[in-house]
Order: sequence, then C-alpha cells, then structure tokens
Amino acid sequence: MTRRQILILIAVLVVVLLGIIDAAWVIAHRVVQMASSTVTRKEEMAEIGTLVTRVRELNRLETASMRVVSVNTIRQSYDLIPNALAGDELTLYAAGDVIAGVDLSILKPDDVHREPDGTIVVRLPPPQLLVSRIDNRASHVIDRRTGVFRRADIGMEGRARQYAEQNIRNEAVRKGILPLAQQNAEARVAELLHTLGAVKVRFVGGKGDVVKG
Repeated sequence: MTRRQILILIAVLVVVLLGIIDAAWVIAHRVVQMASSTVTRKEEMAEIGTLVTRVRELNRLETASMRVVSVNTIRQSYDLIPNALAGDELTLYAAGDVIAGVDLSILKPDDVHREPDGTIVVRLPPPQLLVSRIDNRASHVIDRRTGVFRRADIGMEGRARQYAEQNIRNEAVRKGILPLAQQNAEARVAELLHTLGAVKVRFVGGKGDVVKG
C-alpha cells in the first residue's frame, strides 16, 4: 500500500472509532437516565378533597376589649432532689387581648317588642367572652432554669402559654369586662334603634331595666 492509502485507511478507522465512541456514550447516557428514574425517590402532592361543610353568619356584637398582661412561672421539681440538679422552671411574660360582647343571633322574636307609648323593649342576650388570644409578638420567656442533670422540657412553654391565656381571660372578667360589654351593647343597640325612629328604648333583664331615651 502506498503512503497515501495508509493515511486514508487510518483516517477512516479514526472516524469509525469516533462514531463507535459517540454511539456508546449516547447508549450509556440513556442507560444512566433509565436507572436514575428507576431508583430516585419521587414525592408527589395529591389533593384528595377540599370541602366547606358549613357557612354561618356570625351576628356577634363586639362591645368591649381589654389588653391584659400576665407573668407566670411553671416549675417541675422533685421532693428529694434539689432543683439545681433536676428541676425545670420557666417564667413567661404574656400579653393578650380579650374581647367580649353579645351574640345577637340567639335573639328570639319575643325579645323585642313595642309598647303602646312607642317604647321599644329589648332583652339582649347575656354578655360573653367572644375572643381571647395571646399576642405572640409581645410575649416571651423572661427566665429559664434547668437542672444540670436533666433536659429542658420542650413542652413547658406551650403549657405556660395556655395557662397564661386562661389567666388573661380570668383577669378580664375580674376587671369587669362583661358588665362593660353589656353597657356598651345597650348603647349601640339603642343608637341603632333611635336612627330607625324609636323615641325611647328600654332594656330588660340583667340587673334591671335600663331606659335610653
């Protein structure tokens, strides 16, 4: 063979070899993809169903609100072991809001009537606490002490917040939020009835009759 024929043969062999290598790379890549899709874990989110079961109008008249601050300590201890070794104590500063009012949805037809002189007589439902909530942005742990031989109870802060919310509700009741809600509810309902043409409005029940003319 001549030198030129040898060079041509070598060139052809190189091209064929490159083609074989390229085809082998494509096949290997596809095999890797198939294997990857077979062993890679997949996670999917499927919505089974979303259902609104009931819609009600809330005819609640919110008439009084109080901001209450509570500082509480919750403590775990053992009779025979010092707290420095096995105790757990948390002090929580909690601020919250309590809202009271009356639920007008439970008014009955005979709770409102007109007397011969035109006076509207109203028997409002008793006042109640409608909302109580802890303000998480304003509440925080101010002290935590855990014994050297025990782990801190991770659920203690949650229980302290529940206890604080109940304390906040109780304090609002002690400070008279319910009578205040009753008084304000009467004022607002009387104002509404006056705008509708009533000259006198009398509220019955509770601690006695209240006339707002």
